[in-house]
Order: sequence, then C-alpha cells, then structure tokens
Amino acid sequence: MSTRRANLRPKPRSILGWILPILALAASLGLSYGAYNLASYSWDQVVSYQSPYTTMSGADFSGVRPALTDPIPDAAPRRVVVVLIDGLRDDASRTMASISGLRARGADVHLTVPQPSLSYPTWTTIMTGAPQQISGVTTNWFEGPVKVETLLDVAAGSGRTVVVSGPVDLDEMFSASEVATASATIEWPEGEYVSDQIVDNALALDAEVGGADFLFVLLPDVDNTGHDFGGASPEYAEVVGKVDADLTRLIEGLDDGATTFVVLPDHGHIDTGGHGGWEDPVIHTFAALAGPGVAQTETEADLEDIAPTVAVLAGLQAPQQGVGTAIDAVLADENGSARDAEFVRSAGITLSYIRKVLGDDGVRGLESIASPDDLAGMRSDADAERLADERESRFALFAGAIFAVLVAAAIIGVASWRALVAALAGTAVYAALYNALFFGLHRFAWSLSAFNEETAIDAFFNGRMLETAIAGLVACIVAALVYAALRRQPRGPQSGYAVEWLALGGATVLMVQASLVLQVAYFLWQWGAAVTWILPDFQAAFKYDLDLIQLTALGATALLGPVLTWLVGRLHPRTRRTAAEAITPA
Repeated sequence: MSTRRANLRPKPRSILGWILPILALAASLGLSYGAYNLASYSWDQVVSYQSPYTTMSGADFSGVRPALTDPIPDAAPRRVVVVLIDGLRDDASRTMASISGLRARGADVHLTVPQPSLSYPTWTTIMTGAPQQISGVTTNWFEGPVKVETLLDVAAGSGRTVVVSGPVDLDEMFSASEVATASATIEWPEGEYVSDQIVDNALALDAEVGGADFLFVLLPDVDNTGHDFGGASPEYAEVVGKVDADLTRLIEGLDDGATTFVVLPDHGHIDTGGHGGWEDPVIHTFAALAGPGVAQTETEADLEDIAPTVAVLAGLQAPQQGVGTAIDAVLADENGSARDAEFVRSAGITLSYIRKVLGDDGVRGLESIASPDDLAGMRSDADAERLADERESRFALFAGAIFAVLVAAAIIGVASWRALVAALAGTAVYAALYNALFFGLHRFAWSLSAFNEETAIDAFFNGRMLETAIAGLVACIVAALVYAALRRQPRGPQSGYAVEWLALGGATVLMVQASLVLQVAYFLWQWGAAVTWILPDFQAAFKYDLDLIQLTALGATALLGPVLTWLVGRLHPRTRRTAAEAITPA
C-alpha cells in the first residue's frame, strides 16, 4: 500500500516545535496580567489623586491676604444668592421663565466645564474657583471635606450671615452645617422630588436669620431625572418645569431689590442620560446673573471663574486656591477695590502655580502681568513646558514598545509568513468588530458619560471585556480561514500540523495585543502612569483604560483562541480533502 503524495504524510513534531506556541501563550498571559495591574493602578491614581496645589496661597508673589474680617476698601457688601441646579442642560434652561427673567435683566454667560464633568468635582469648582487638578476632587468617590477654601468659608470668615439649603452631600463636601449660620441639608432619595422642600427650607432659614448675606441653594432633581431618563426625554423636561416653578418662588421670595442672583448648573446631560465626559450638552453650560453689580451682557467664561466673580459682586475676598478670575464683562462696576483685590490674588496664585510646575526658574523674568486674560495662558504655557520635558524623557518607552512589537511580528513572520499575514488579518477584523460594537451598536464614546451612573461602572467594563473576548475569538477564526486560503493544499492537524494551527491562534491573539500595546504606550508617552501634578486628557485616559481592559480580557482569548484555530484546521473542507488525498491508494 502506498500514498499518492509522499509530501502529505503526517510528520512528527519534536518538543522544540512547541516552543513558539508556548512562548506566545506565555507572552499573552503576561501582557494580560500586566494590563490588569496597570489598569488598577492608573484608575486609583486618578481617584486618589493628591493635589500638590491645595496649600498655595500666592503670598510669596502678592503678599499675605488681609484678614477676612478686614473689609475690602470701598466695597459694597452685597447680598448674593447662588443657586446650583444639578445636571441642567443649557437648552433646557432656555425654556425656564425664571432663568430667562434673570438673563433679560442681567448677564448670560456661556460656561465651559472642566474634566471630568462629574458632580462632586464641578460643585467644588463652583464653590472654590479651583478645577479638579487644583482641588484634588476628581470623582464622586471623593471623601470630604475639600482641602481648598470655599465661598462658604470666605463669607462666614468675613462675618456674613450664611444660609445653605440642599442635599446632605453639602455637609460631606463643604462642612455646610458647621460653616453656615443656618443650614438645612436633606437626604437625596432616588425617585422623589425634593427641590420644593429645599426651596421651602431656604426661604424659612433666610427669614429666621433676618435676611442672609450669602445664600447657597442646591437643587438635585434635574440630575436625578437626567440619569434615569436622559437629557432629551419628556420626563427630564417635566422636572425642569417643576424646578422652574420652585426657582421662581425662590427668586420672588428673596428678591428685595438689593439681592444679586447667580444661577447655574454644574454640568449638563447627554441625550440618553449621563455626564462626566466632554460632550457638548455636558460641558457647555451657562450662568445667569442679575441684580446689583451685574452688567447687561452676554459673554463666555470657564466654570472656575464663577467663584471669584461671586466674590467681587459680594464684596468678599475670593477663595485662595481658585485659579479662575472674575468675569469682567459681567461686572457693572469694580465694587470698590474688590476687583483689584481679586486680580492681585489670582495673579499671585498663578505665579505660585507656575513655581509648583516649573520650579523657581519658571517665575524668573516675570516682572508684570498685563491683565487677567493673561493668567490662563501663563498656566497653560507652564504645563506645556513641563509636559514637553517629561515626554522627551518618556519617548524611549514608546520607542521600546514599537521595537518589541516589530520583533514579535518578525519572529512570527520568520516562522511562517502565512501565519503573520493571517494573524494581521485577524487583528484587523478584531479592531473592526470591537469598534463596531462600541461605537455602532452601543453608540458609546471614549467618555465617562458612557456608563451614566457610578453604579453602572462594573457592568460597563464587564460588558467590554466580554465583547473583547468575542471579538478576539472571531479574529482567531478569521485568521485560520485566511491561513487555509493562503495554501493551495492546506494541511490540517490530522496531517501532523497540529502545532502550526495551535500556534496560529496564539500568534493572532499576540498581534491583537500588540496593536493595543502600541496605543497604551502612546498614552504613557504623553501622560505617564502616575498622576502627580497634572490630570491627563480624560478622553485619551478613558480610551487608555479601555485598551488595558481589552488587553486583560484577551488573556482568556489566548487560552481559547488556539483551540478554535485548531478546530478550523481540523474541520475546514480543504484540509479534510487534503488529508483524504494523503491516504488514498495509488
């Protein structure tokens, strides 16, 4: 008995033949384990960020701030009411008669919210003038009180009567009941409307203290509804209408002709519900101001500019660590020396910030600051200079990652150019499928808004891990099909080529992981893993987390993928026909 083609006989494989598939599996599992640990570390770096800026005072550059009890020369101590409507979109605010009335007789400010656009961080920015990088409040997991000075601290320290009404979170974040003259904080129950009660409490406390000098009111219901139903839903519009009625009641109850009102949200909501990211309805919000000291105007500003603007209007010193500056277009007058005092403070803080970022060399040669408009640019330039230096020092990491990926591809290619081509085809299919699910099916973006609420984070990331595993397995199947198509007479595991088919699965997973390693390495080149002085771009950071999640999940694919490529090789019609031909009698 003989065979028709001797070259199709099964050929034995030595132990050495298993080296490549075993190395590929070990490399994939190592990458998976490393990515898991790096993802945990990077997430914790943001959540537990320790700001180096919370003790800045600006005293080295602008002198020690006068005692809060010392009145600002010639400044009128105006009564100011600040109302924060959590989660109110700009477009929804323009349907509200209460806010439209304020805009009609005062200022309409288009605000930009810093990242991440979560409630605790943005509340803090409003109350302090300090964005997340300065305050250290980066997520809603922050455990207060905040470590930077607030408007409540300044008002109370200046001897003003202060009233606070809102959810209990105000106690946890700003020690409201300890700082305020009178306060009423209530639980924030799911599905229950409480803004009417909060307004009732504010009006009652104001009457109790005989007219407070500074009132802070936080209305939470719009945000709750945004999370539950979305920012474009009828339910959201309905609650906005109810809040409009309660806000009208608050304004009418407090407006004595000598009261200045400041109404704004902390962030908006995407249409389907959620915030935290960079979407236009989330970060482009508003402030409506009206009353003594407010000009009739429409202008643009940043959220961190609200606290110093409120301070000038009230005739107060601004919170020390705020890097924002008063919005000059909003001010009808400088309120005595209040605007000058604010400029001196903000200039001193900016110079202190530059020294923190660049060291003493960063402030040498800076003899004068022409205007408040220069301050943000000076800080941005300092950030860019330090980042450029750090990126230069980290470039070797990125170059090393590129080299490692090329070496891995070369090893696969030397062993079998067909396997490399098939693995790259599988990698392309993986990227197409994963992104089709992420952007197409789910309509997600690289944004914290994607998972709507903090309680949904685990489910969100678990879902991405499952889809990663599925896309990885599909990639292995495609690679096996391409590999078979590249030979005129493909030989399957049954013909003695089991090792090759198993190795193909490992090579495919490794190439998918390599494509993600390059993206992770690019982020690390740009921002580094440790968060010590600057927060990363959160759109890039979210993508980085997702890349690490994919690398982690692909560890499971590395175990199952070789089995799938082996099965395709075993069951493919062409390999079965080749095997049959090999044993056909001559």
